[in-house]
Order: sequence, then structure tokens, then C-alpha cells
Amino acid sequence: MQKKKNRMLLNLSMAIVLITALLVGCSSPATQSASTPANSNAAVGGNDSNSEGGLYKLTQEDVMEIYEEGIQMKYQDIHMDEAVESASLADLELTEEEKEKIRAMDLKIAFEKDGLDDAGKWQLQGAKEIADDLGITIADTWIAADKTGVSQLDDFQRIESFAQNYDAFFTLPVDLAATSEVLKKIMEKTKVGFLASAPFDLDWNHPNFVGVSDADGYMAGVYSAKAAIKIANGQGTIGKIGWVNGQNGSFHTVQKRYEGWDAVFAENPDVKVVERWYDSPVNARQVISSMLASNPDIKVLLIDFANPPADQAQAILKERGLKPWQDIAMVTIDLDNTITVPMATSGPDNNYTAAFVSQTWYEVGKNLIKLYAKHLLYGDEAPKFIASPPLPLTTWNNLKPSFEAAVPSNYNIPKDITDLTDQWDLGIEVQE
Repeated sequence: MQKKKNRMLLNLSMAIVLITALLVGCSSPATQSASTPANSNAAVGGNDSNSEGGLYKLTQEDVMEIYEEGIQMKYQDIHMDEAVESASLADLELTEEEKEKIRAMDLKIAFEKDGLDDAGKWQLQGAKEIADDLGITIADTWIAADKTGVSQLDDFQRIESFAQNYDAFFTLPVDLAATSEVLKKIMEKTKVGFLASAPFDLDWNHPNFVGVSDADGYMAGVYSAKAAIKIANGQGTIGKIGWVNGQNGSFHTVQKRYEGWDAVFAENPDVKVVERWYDSPVNARQVISSMLASNPDIKVLLIDFANPPADQAQAILKERGLKPWQDIAMVTIDLDNTITVPMATSGPDNNYTAAFVSQTWYEVGKNLIKLYAKHLLYGDEAPKFIASPPLPLTTWNNLKPSFEAAVPSNYNIPKDITDLTDQWDLGIEVQE
């Protein structure tokens, strides 16, 4: 069993506020079950108590009010008639007896990754730690030349010719429209498990289909959209930036982020929103620049992930001479040093990234190998999908504890972040 930190309590003044709210019948929405995120997209109230009519800085109470416990996302791509429920984290726990059975199999597996940003590194480390514990050898790892379906297609076509040499193959496909067919060919030769997205028109009962391990992208979308609305504080426009592959369903985990955005904005129709879509993450810069030029009233940029789109955005904002918190702010998804280090060094009043959602990609990597083990032991009875919930929203005020909760314990957290003081408690239980 993994050790857990004690649950952090909100401070006394926040507790008094919550009790008072209950007495007057204004309690916050209750936490929903994993299969019913009914209140996730509820209207977001404005609050200008710390903004003097400008952009609003989230308080610790705001962060915890937006946060919802549990796994909310289901797996359902654009070709699926029915959604697949997520297993619970407890469903993947392995007994020592089960581990010994896997160790006796002397397994050899391989990985292909779309890229190696910080999230990708943590996915692989999580997978390797569980594989090592189970005596599974990761024989080969390939990293795509760039974050495109074309690059991954080249990898998959090459790997398909010798996939039978591995007991299993694992990958994170970012363009299902381009790569689904070759991935299904690989599955005819060996067992295949997926991070974030599985091929279109896949037989989920195929004996070689291990399953999908993902972060809860839907709730990441909900959190980030609610944060953007609060931070905008009724000022100007929110500018949404996203990837075509998520918009058209070819990258499932990002598609879910947008569904979370859409659900929140549908419940907040008075919020003015414009959107633009880039064809590749490396090309987000020109899309963001064009959006800002044609929409000078944008006060908050809502960007689908940190590296490279949000990193490119903060460079553009600086080049344009826009002042953080006065002219504009950003909200994004995923913890990455390209945004966390500037947040830490700029301080709470001069950082462009007002908030981001830290997804637990390290846990996603660990869960993938646990899915594989359960599949080998129990076949069709094993879970096929597991989503790892995001941490509460990260701001400058809880950057250090959020970072510590999301990354492996041996990860070298940048000194600019470890040196931060006056940080909030994270407010939840976290796995170590």
C-alpha cells in the first residue's frame, strides 16, 4: 500500500465561511460520484474582492470550491456508442502473490512516445518503476521525431514488422485518424496498451488489447474553464486555444479537455469567448498571435496544454508588452517547467500563468503497467480503462506543494520552486 499524507484542513476562517454558507442555504455543490459529474459545469460566480474591478486572483477557498474528488471521466471516442467507465485506483492494486506470478513470466515490453516533455518523462518513469517491481524488462523505447501523427505513423509502420518480438507494446498516439489501422495490425502480433488514446473502431474485447491509462482530461477542462471565468472577473473576452486533433476527436485525452471547457461555458452563456485551433502544437504561436491581434479585448487566454502552446503564448505576451494581471493572464493544463519556473521567478504579481491544472501523469504511467499485469492475470475480467484525477488548481500560492505531489519523489524539482515560501497547503490526500 502506498503511504498517504494526512488530509490538509482549510484554515479556520474558511471553515467559518463554509458553515455560514450552509446555515443560509448556500452550500457549494456536493462531490459527485465517478459516473455522474452532474455539477461539474455549474455556473461560476464572479468575485472582485481582491481585484479592484480588474483580473481576479484565485483564493485557496476558490481552488477548493472548484476541486472535486474522484474520477469523473469515461472513455468514449467519436466512434463509440457507449462509454467505458473508469476503474478505481483500488481495482489496480496488486497483491504480492499476483506480483510473483507476473515476475515468473519474464516479460519483455517496448514503448513508443509522441515526445518527451516533462509529462512524457514522468509517464515513462512511472511505467518503469512498476515494470521493475514486476520483473518486466523495457527492452526498447522510441521517441517520435516530432509531435505529429505523420511522425508516429512512421514509427508504428516500422515497429509493426517486428512487434511479435515483444510480449507487449505501449504507446501514446496523438492522431488516431492517421494511426489507428497500423496500431490494430500491431495488436494482431502482440499485446498493446495505450496512454490517453486507443485506436478508432477497436474491439475492446480483443485478447491482445490491454487497455487505456489516462489522466482525467474532462475534469482538467472543467477546472481550467472555471478558473478562467473567475480570473476574467467579467472583464473582456476569454480566448480559447486548442489542437485540431482534439477538436476532431483524433486525440482523445485532449478532446475530453474541450468537452470540459464546453460544459462550463454552456452554463455561463454571458461569458464572451473566442476560439482558435492550431494544426500542430509547435505551430501554436502564429495562431495565438493572430487571435490576440484580432481580439484586443482578450483578458484571459485558456490554453489546452503547457508545452509548447502556453510557453509560446507567454513569449508572445512579453513581446507585445502586455502586463501580467493588468492587461492579460493565462490558464493552462499540465505541469511543465516551461511555465512553472517563470511562475516561480516572476512572483505572484508578475506571472502570466494565473493558474494551471496539474495532471498526474506519473500515476498514469504506473497505472498502465498495472493494467497490463491485471490483463495477464485475469483476461476479459480485468479493467480496461483507468483515469487518474487531477490535483486542485495550481496558482503561484501552491506551486511548490502541487509540484511535489505530481512528480516522482526522486525528481530534481527546480530550485526556484523549492525555495518558494508562504505556500498554501494542497488541501487533499496525495499518493507517494
